[in-house]
Amino acid sequence: MKQSLLLLLLLTCGTLLFAQNRQIKGKVMDDAGAPLQGVNVLLSGSQKGVQTDAAGSFTIEVQGSGAVSLVISYSGYKSQTVRVDGKSEVSISLEKDVSTLEDVVVIGYGSIKRKDLTGTVSSIGATELSKIPVASAAEAITGRLPGVQVTTVDGAPGAEIVIRIRGGGSVTQDNSPLYIVDGFPVNSINDIAPADIASIDILKDAATSAIYGARGANGVVIITTKSAKAGKTTVSFNSFGSARTLPRQLDVLSPYEFVLANYEYARLRSQSEVDNFSKYFGVYEDLELYKYQKGTNWQKELFGKPVYSQQHNISITGGTSKTKFSLSGTNNTDQGLMKGSGYMRNYLNFKLNHELAKTLKLDYSTRFIHTVIDGAGSSGSSSIRIGDAITTRPVNGLADFIQLDNTGTDDDYEQFLKSLVSPTKLLEQDYRKRLAHTLNMNVAGTWTVIPSLTYRSEFGMDLTFGQQKRYYGPLTSTSRNEGGNLPLGEITNSNGRSFRWANTLTYKMEFGKHDFTILGGQEINILNKGFSEYNRAKLFVENTTPERMFANMTLGTQDRHTTTVQAGQKIASFFGRINYQYDSRYLLTLTIRSDASTKFAPGRQWGYFPAASFAWRVSQEDFMSNVKFVDDLKFRISYGAVGNDRIADNIWRVLFAPSDNRTIGFADVANPYYTYATRSLPNPFVQWETNITRNVGLDFAMFKQRLSGTLDVYWNSAKNLLVETDIPPTTGFTVQQQNIGQTSNKGIELGLTGTIIQKKNFTLSATFNIGLNRSKIDNLGGPLEKSLQSNWGSTDLRSQDDYRVYVGQTIGLMYGYVTDGMYTVDDFASYNPITRTYALKPGVTNIQTFLGGIGLRPGVMKLKDLNNDGIITAADRRVIGSALPKYSGGFGLNAVVKDFDISAFFNYVVGNDVYNTGKISFNQFYRTTYGNMLNTVNSSNRFKYIDAAGNLVTDLTELGKMNANATIWSPFSFGNATPVFHSWAVEDGSFLRLNNLTVGYSLPKRIISTMRMSKLRVYATVYNAFLWTKYSGFDPEVSTTRSDGYSQLTPGVDYSSYPKSRNFTVGINVTF
Repeated sequence: MKQSLLLLLLLTCGTLLFAQNRQIKGKVMDDAGAPLQGVNVLLSGSQKGVQTDAAGSFTIEVQGSGAVSLVISYSGYKSQTVRVDGKSEVSISLEKDVSTLEDVVVIGYGSIKRKDLTGTVSSIGATELSKIPVASAAEAITGRLPGVQVTTVDGAPGAEIVIRIRGGGSVTQDNSPLYIVDGFPVNSINDIAPADIASIDILKDAATSAIYGARGANGVVIITTKSAKAGKTTVSFNSFGSARTLPRQLDVLSPYEFVLANYEYARLRSQSEVDNFSKYFGVYEDLELYKYQKGTNWQKELFGKPVYSQQHNISITGGTSKTKFSLSGTNNTDQGLMKGSGYMRNYLNFKLNHELAKTLKLDYSTRFIHTVIDGAGSSGSSSIRIGDAITTRPVNGLADFIQLDNTGTDDDYEQFLKSLVSPTKLLEQDYRKRLAHTLNMNVAGTWTVIPSLTYRSEFGMDLTFGQQKRYYGPLTSTSRNEGGNLPLGEITNSNGRSFRWANTLTYKMEFGKHDFTILGGQEINILNKGFSEYNRAKLFVENTTPERMFANMTLGTQDRHTTTVQAGQKIASFFGRINYQYDSRYLLTLTIRSDASTKFAPGRQWGYFPAASFAWRVSQEDFMSNVKFVDDLKFRISYGAVGNDRIADNIWRVLFAPSDNRTIGFADVANPYYTYATRSLPNPFVQWETNITRNVGLDFAMFKQRLSGTLDVYWNSAKNLLVETDIPPTTGFTVQQQNIGQTSNKGIELGLTGTIIQKKNFTLSATFNIGLNRSKIDNLGGPLEKSLQSNWGSTDLRSQDDYRVYVGQTIGLMYGYVTDGMYTVDDFASYNPITRTYALKPGVTNIQTFLGGIGLRPGVMKLKDLNNDGIITAADRRVIGSALPKYSGGFGLNAVVKDFDISAFFNYVVGNDVYNTGKISFNQFYRTTYGNMLNTVNSSNRFKYIDAAGNLVTDLTELGKMNANATIWSPFSFGNATPVFHSWAVEDGSFLRLNNLTVGYSLPKRIISTMRMSKLRVYATVYNAFLWTKYSGFDPEVSTTRSDGYSQLTPGVDYSSYPKSRNFTVGINVTF
């Protein structure tokens, strides 16, 4: 009986305890009643927590029926602890913290609240990043930050991404910013998976970047990755897939227009050329048949078909109050628009934070990146990919109409057919595969010596391995010129090691209204220590495949084998910073850094770089107390210097380099040998390039944080820039690198963020930014101008100086002839049928020196005679374009309608010119036999020389009647002569791009909670959705310059650029 009563009592108590568990439902809104998504709701005294959904709702299970406390926190809002006494539903309103201004900004060797910044920093946070499905962090910031210009050089997989902060300063050296990830330098922004990024902070002036010394001369991009929070383990999965297409194709001549143009060119040259043409394509009367030929669209064959890419990311975070961890993996694959190209990158990221004791903490992180890139890109050694797609004949001539007998005869026509190598075949013959592994490991310990004094030691190591394989088949020019028309192969292996050790002491002190933070530190860097090995073999059997070749290079004849050892650069540094505040109104920052680099000769290795900045929080003054609409107003001013050691290694040393392989002896007894000689005159006096920055800025927030922004005006100058200088030939050299250049950049930046509508179920916000930058050459060390060559196309204009720099003017000036229409029949006095030449009238400018075989005649392009001497010479050139934009930026709209989110972002560039080399190389005959051209020069537009019967017309009167409506000169103007750079090839590169358009939907909490999820969002995005531009090429956002050593000064060249794709993306974000 007693046992039965005891059992009944236990069952009753268990039932009562179970019955006491209950759910608390609630909704979190801002002070305007709009729901807040992603708010953290934590049960006080436990690790149990949830997040609000898109409607601001949450559900949390608690034990017992008594009172509990919920801790509500959300970035940008004041945290609240809400006591719930037996309720099952609760409504919570959060008040905005004074700001965006309370956001923490990461700066060198520490962090600071945005409201306490005295320097210039632009940022983008996790909320914005999470809504941008991109393959690269650089793509995520494109157009979003004032003064930061991001250019993807072309659309190729793994293409170079160029970031310039306020224009850069150096004229011949690297202008890339320093990339810092979680406190440690990395080589590329592509080393970080976008899904792992929590925030990106960009330091623009010396007040913020001087603490990094020489490596921060061009600005600093600081990336903070997502970290774990104490609490239950959270699993997040983010995935998206994209279909990629070519937004536009260039319009080329149809099959009929193609054969008609080639017939006309043959008629202009000679009867034998007409006979050859007829042999391959038929007589003139047969050309009408080509009107019914569709022809091959080589653009579509090479890169015009839809391809697919995908990215998957999974992250696991969790831990206790003492130990927290984060593990994430990302796979990114991209087929590549161009046939035979592709890209795969895998990321693995692990972070661990452990509290060894109350005063001792350990941080560890490691990242591994595995990258594979297939394809030779838009330009290989054997052919220019995009150019081939334009100029390759769309038809094969008579082969499209007749069936050849297969008797193996070797007549001229069959030889012609054998010579027809398609762009797709050439692409298969030029194979490239690149492989890269990067392992980054960092460990740091933080010891709180006393509450006000902290010591931190950081050690980092970066290991890289790279391999490139090249295969040149028998059809490539490399094989023809260097490999005996047999396959040729190259393998390059390289590895590198970089190490970093930094130690800092941070002391914080407060008394009264005074607040000090003092930082002192030391750092040692060893960069790019490693080696590379190059092996080349040729004369493989004709049908050798790339796979077989690379598996056994000994099957061929070894041609070259070199090994290069890189000693690496060593940098020793000492630095310090003082942050002082008085009454939270007056803020002062003083920074000093000294660096010693092995890139300079002993005695010249040390550089000293100070900076100072001051800020005045005007809104805290008594006289602002009645200005109710202003929430915060801060004035900033800064001045500082930073050094740049991103120069070539060993400029100060005497170096010897081997010559090409030579032989001594004859026939079987000939032996290879090399000679060694100095290639350049060393400069033992080379010193640091120095950038000096000056900045005045204003930060503001008003109308209860509905409008906030920044305004900055800056003037940066760079001195002691390395420039090639002419020296007396008695030295044995003609030029030497010397620190004699000086440039300056002046500009204005404005960034605005505003909340337009803020209601319970609808919010609408907008962002806008604009940057104006003016670069100027202040000194070239003597000469007032310098000629430069962009070297596009390797041969077409390789020897022509098509850029200029002038002291007192901007960089990127294009230099050439001014197009002046075309010669008309009124410019000529007569035609001589014996010599087949036309006589110009007196006083008409003569362009004969630039023309090829067809000579000067009506319809030839005309150039302006600027010096009025009657002939066109190099003296008639002038500046005809500028590659630098007048201003650039972006703007966006973001809306939340209940559970839906919609965003659109535009970026723009205004006032820059693009050097469209396609208008030169694709609109005239001079390089290929029977090549195609752009439709610009079709028979309805161009000046023609044949009549309807196919006869060559030479009579001036008749030519005038035939071409009364001609709008463009004859494409045969230059014949087989090298073309010249003229103003018709310079186009306005201004554009407005709808960079991305996203629509997302977050499933309600009541639905996903049944699936044990805290978040489920699906979305669709169009990337590069629309482009508004006058530019006639694929895309105006290009820079495919090939200049050696002066690429900073020859920007804006579009030569065979890999087209950018339009991406249609669908994705999902899930958190368990």
